[in-house]
Amino acid sequence: MKALILVIICFLGGSVHVQLDRKSIYTALAGNSKELVQKQLDGLKNAKESSEVNAFKGTLQMKAAQFQKTAKEKMELFNAGKKMLESEIKLNDGNVEYRFLRLLIQENAPKQLKYNGNISEDVTAIIAGYGKLKEATKAALEAYAKKSASLGGLI
Repeated sequence: MKALILVIICFLGGSVHVQLDRKSIYTALAGNSKELVQKQLDGLKNAKESSEVNAFKGTLQMKAAQFQKTAKEKMELFNAGKKMLESEIKLNDGNVEYRFLRLLIQENAPKQLKYNGNISEDVTAIIAGYGKLKEATKAALEAYAKKSASLGGLI
């Protein structure tokens, strides 16, 4: 009976508190699979809106932009994701994970997007706040640092 009530509350509430699966999200961000990125975005659709969810959604949208067919679709999706992530960074300037998410995108975004102006400050914030990160984020950061132009040898 309790399970039925919980299911009804979830449906009526419209959004569900979802525990983020950081490992899967970072795997999607590190890879080149449209399906993996979309699966992570779909998983966040029903998540209760929060700063953390918005930061991950924005980052995943920017990553998903590379898989769009037209330049217009790519730009629209990228800019929507960028707006979302930048808003969360502005509201949570000290959040090291958000800085790492932005660094992931900025180091890999096409040069013509001119989205690379925060790399140095993000690297500094990441190094200073590394110890405060969740284990899944640390693992993703360590793996990324091996191929990063900015983090190589620093983590």
